[in-house]
Amino acid sequence: MSPNVDVIKLNIQGKETWRYTAQVIATQPGAVLIEALFDRDYGDLHGISLNRGDRFVEAYYNDRWYNIFEIYDRDSAQLKGWYCNIALPARIDAQQIRYVDLALDLLVYPDGRQIVLDEEEFAALDAPQEVRAGALSGLEAVKALFEAQPQFRVARQFEGEGQ
Repeated sequence: MSPNVDVIKLNIQGKETWRYTAQVIATQPGAVLIEALFDRDYGDLHGISLNRGDRFVEAYYNDRWYNIFEIYDRDSAQLKGWYCNIALPARIDAQQIRYVDLALDLLVYPDGRQIVLDEEEFAALDAPQEVRAGALSGLEAVKALFEAQPQFRVARQFEGEGQ
């Protein structure tokens, strides 16, 4: 895998909605861990301030219906929380990570609180029933992952694996 990859977010129709370049930190069969700096001015996300330059450590999987963004403050390096996109399993190759976002998201705070976001947007998606079922299964899986690991860190999912 290249030391840098392009991350491409697609909507359900396959249209590109966001693209950025990230540095590869680790790989394992069917998964990649990357690091990127947030490239937009966003503001408040349910009590978490997202700012240009915040450090994101992101995990993508080709067999899971989610990806995980671990967010660190650009100035203090303090953990802000996790943003989990419910998505079709990622397509990962040497140059790109592509994923189809399914609107549904899970926000996890450092204290373990969880909020499901964009349920109305997910309900309005023109998606086949099997995609809806996969998305809901992915949401439950990522919620359980955080419940089972109160001190969760995304990089730990890659420890002991080949790079």
